[in-house]
Amino acid sequence: MKSKDAAEAAAAPAEGEQKQPRKGDRHQEAVKLLRGMIIAGDLAPGEPLRELAFSEQFGMSRTPVREAFRTLAAEGLISLLPNRTVQVALLDEEAVAEVFLVLGALESLAARLACERITKDQLDILEELQEDLAHHFETGDRSRYLEANRLIHELIVEAAASPSLLMAWRLLLPRAERARHVTTRDHDRWGHAFEEHKHIYAALMKRDGATLRRLMEEHFANGAASIQREHRRARSEKRWEAFEGGPSKKTG
Repeated sequence: MKSKDAAEAAAAPAEGEQKQPRKGDRHQEAVKLLRGMIIAGDLAPGEPLRELAFSEQFGMSRTPVREAFRTLAAEGLISLLPNRTVQVALLDEEAVAEVFLVLGALESLAARLACERITKDQLDILEELQEDLAHHFETGDRSRYLEANRLIHELIVEAAASPSLLMAWRLLLPRAERARHVTTRDHDRWGHAFEEHKHIYAALMKRDGATLRRLMEEHFANGAASIQREHRRARSEKRWEAFEGGPSKKTG
């Protein structure tokens, strides 16, 4: 009978041989790539998505891409239509406002708990992230600003030390991140959001739970209002294909 070490050695890839990614790894890779492209706006709302094109682009079979479509449909980023048609989901103004409302309630609760439970190490990380946020705002680096913004919100939720709250927050996060890419195109809103973050940071450093909870609620309410303004502006400029109810995008 082979020993455990011998069995592991036999199962290990030979020297110079690359370990092949598992099926689940390819699925997660496809989800990550597609999610990032949708959130960043590289794939426009209403744009058709084809398995073959992405399988070739990502260097994988069609199966993990097809599974990624289902995962992202559950997140509300992709629409699965009749006749096997798949497209990037349109921005539903009311649905986005609801996501911000619920996410705001979750983060308001997380903020109050974080004031009681956040560790010194987490506060140190928060200070660094706030500095990064300020730098990216001053240099106009929208992509890196949004990444720092996400990490700050995530740290606050994690500092609440509530697994159930964290799970619910992560489920809604992709749709909120996508909407934030719209709001940061409005430079006035971007500036106001940055100022709000400075007050949020100060309240958390003071462990002022009541103030922090109120600031979080206002922060998300203002974000939802910005989405609604963008929707009205897009309608008035007749460029509202990205929003639910707008004219269908021609795909040629």
